[in-house]
Amino acid sequence: MASTERITVTLPADILAAIRTEAEGNVSAYTAKALKAQAVRDAAARLAEWQATYGREQVEDLQALALDALDALPGGER
Repeated sequence: MASTERITVTLPADILAAIRTEAEGNVSAYTAKALKAQAVRDAAARLAEWQATYGREQVEDLQALALDALDALPGGER
């Protein structure tokens, strides 16, 4: 299980009320899931921008390099 840290955030009352309604009693888990989803969307947007700048072939080359690195790990052969 990942470690956790406590933070304090300030939200508009109407947004917090909506979160409490949807969170089924676990506002922390709901918030973590929403923030993780946003981080994935942000990363995907950056990748799409990078791909538009450098082209699809570069992305495929990076994927191949990543797979080669994984293959080099013990038990990582395809």
